[in-house]
Amino acid sequence: MWELEPHTKAKHEILRRYLKAWFPILNSWNGRIIYIDGFSGPGRYKGGELGSPLIALDVAINHRKVRKGELVFWFIDEDQDRILHLKKELQALTIPPHFKVQAESGIFHERLACVLDELEAKGSNLAPTFAFIDPFGFSGIPFALVERFLKQNRCEVFINLMADAINRFLEHPRDNIVRHIVEAFGADEAIRIAEESGSNRVESLRTLYQSQLRKVAKFVRYFEMRDRNNRVQYYLFFATNNEKGHLKMKEAMWAVDPNGEFRFSDATDPSQRVLFTELVDTTSLAKKLRKKFRGQGIRSVEVVCKYVEDETAFLAKHARAVLKEEETADRVRVEPLLSDGKKRPTNTYWNKAMITFT
Repeated sequence: MWELEPHTKAKHEILRRYLKAWFPILNSWNGRIIYIDGFSGPGRYKGGELGSPLIALDVAINHRKVRKGELVFWFIDEDQDRILHLKKELQALTIPPHFKVQAESGIFHERLACVLDELEAKGSNLAPTFAFIDPFGFSGIPFALVERFLKQNRCEVFINLMADAINRFLEHPRDNIVRHIVEAFGADEAIRIAEESGSNRVESLRTLYQSQLRKVAKFVRYFEMRDRNNRVQYYLFFATNNEKGHLKMKEAMWAVDPNGEFRFSDATDPSQRVLFTELVDTTSLAKKLRKKFRGQGIRSVEVVCKYVEDETAFLAKHARAVLKEEETADRVRVEPLLSDGKKRPTNTYWNKAMITFT
């Protein structure tokens, strides 16, 4: 068991907030949904705080809208002692009869590959699945496996890329270490990053992994975690092909970092649950909207908000705030009537409002 670090607490806050949305949404439309924790750990920290497996179960058990269908929880860890401790924690819970909970020791990438092999041989797909992949290092998570998983319908990942550790091992003399890095990215380009200057390498690793994920997932977001020296430690990547899942993860990330930088640092006061101010700089969003919609004629606010939610890190509420500022600055003209012919109330930016970027 380990002490709960501030950055881990922030990571768990994102996970908890997302699962509060994911479980009820998927459970309402599907007879079976699956949650996978590939590096589950013992389930609890030294101070008694819940680990990721118990957080997932806590959210699902206590959510009033998760009351039907089958919920499968698959917890895997390569350490037998951790799994034994997790099983003891599970025995202390009152688990609903429609939950199927399995905790096992094993190598995550081997176990998941076996499942995918069987499904692909049958031409079948997994039930809607969320996989939390939070390894202790960078070996054992080949990108080829992540790619196969994301090609399954309605599957998404929340994965920890240990960028700082990878950066330190980029020039390692042992071939097997280099091979692990190449496999983790699914590209030889990862090794060529070693030729760059030190200050840029971690960001280059992040950019490469992001571009690899975008080849198989329509929506990709990342959250940056820093250590007590304010140095980048790892990135949490979320990848999905589902619009609503993408939106809910962005909302979870905004809740942990309300200024929209999607960054957490252990160097910040760890006693605060939310460590950032509510001040949001929407200057970049205003520029994006002008570039996207100027000269395009009349558009509905709904179209603008969809673009913002799908293509940027911002939310619809930020889009509406920008539209208000742009109208005040005479850079946006708002039609007096909504798309349904009704009069538009002053200073409102409902979906049916019609606007033109001038």
